[in-house]
Amino acid sequence: MLMKIIFILIMGLASSAFAGEHSKIDSLGDSKAGQFVALEEYGYLPSINSYYVSIKIINVFNSEYVGTPIFVTEKADRPFYLKAARLRARQLATPDLLKFKIRG
Repeated sequence: MLMKIIFILIMGLASSAFAGEHSKIDSLGDSKAGQFVALEEYGYLPSINSYYVSIKIINVFNSEYVGTPIFVTEKADRPFYLKAARLRARQLATPDLLKFKIRG
């Protein structure tokens, strides 16, 4: 089930990659029972010359998103701004990561 969700996400992102957007997906971790999985998508948006980070938590048992989706952008003036955006997104997601007991 989890592999199907990840495959669908990757295929969806692959189609947007051909439009000039560059992105990657990382798993931030999962809950002990495997019910909740936190995914981080990050990359570059050429249309606004910015890095972006999106963090969402998926309830794998129900195939739906839970918690508050996080979306952070940062101007792409310097490469280390992507790292800063990822850190800020993770800080914003911390309450939900703790709520759903996601460990990574």
